[in-house]
Amino acid sequence: MSHDHDTPSKLEIATHAILPLVTMLLIEMSLNHYFAPQNAIFVSPYLLTFFTVCLISFVVLWKGQICPGQKGRLTAILPWLLVFAVGNFLYSLAFTPKHSPALVAGFASVILPFIYWKLPKDEDIYRTVIYCGLGITAIGMVQYLLIYWYEVPSLFNWIRANNFAQILLGILLSGWYLMLAKSRLEGFLKLLVLLALVVLIINYVWVIFVLYQQLAIMPEMVIYPYFIFFGVQFVILMMLAWLLLGKQGKNIKNPTAWTVATFLAMLYPLTNIL
Repeated sequence: MSHDHDTPSKLEIATHAILPLVTMLLIEMSLNHYFAPQNAIFVSPYLLTFFTVCLISFVVLWKGQICPGQKGRLTAILPWLLVFAVGNFLYSLAFTPKHSPALVAGFASVILPFIYWKLPKDEDIYRTVIYCGLGITAIGMVQYLLIYWYEVPSLFNWIRANNFAQILLGILLSGWYLMLAKSRLEGFLKLLVLLALVVLIINYVWVIFVLYQQLAIMPEMVIYPYFIFFGVQFVILMMLAWLLLGKQGKNIKNPTAWTVATFLAMLYPLTNIL
């Protein structure tokens, strides 16, 4: 019997799956504890990212032409999303000074990883469970987005929890997980990269628009953090371009490009404290 020595162990896969989730938790908790205004309402700057990953994952499991091995590897990774979901929900519930308007979205996020954990084998039940997962994801996303239109509507909060930056990170993290699962969906990965490029451009335009509005209100505000932000976004752009290089999509699974782009995209909330 031959063994593939390049196949990562379960511990290695779990470590790589958890690493970005723990990083996001640490960033959001640190920012809220040390830099948020006193008694400010806490809303996770990564919850929309979480739902974006879930949405893309459900689409892959529903429509993706993947073999049982690929599906098994992917469904071994996705339940680890529970680390972020539970950590964020408990922090929002117990360690923030005011009520969290994202409790419904937070509760939805806790439910979703359990769906990945034990998907049924019966085809009809499988599709029904996927539809339920998509529905819960949609509810969570809508409730989260409504927070910034009704609960805390302001330019400061719209840039503080940049929805486009979150969606970009969600797309990149989804691709990173597919790469980790050794998915053979090269065409879908290319589609994710192209979608990430579109969202990246929209994010550039959005941040420039909000920055212009803020400067009109506060001409004395410091803007150098945004130059750092744009520089980081440019590096992400280069990583996405790198993934598209090569004939017949041979570079689309480049782990360095996916890792650099994903973890740089994760740093977007730090713009608010520089």
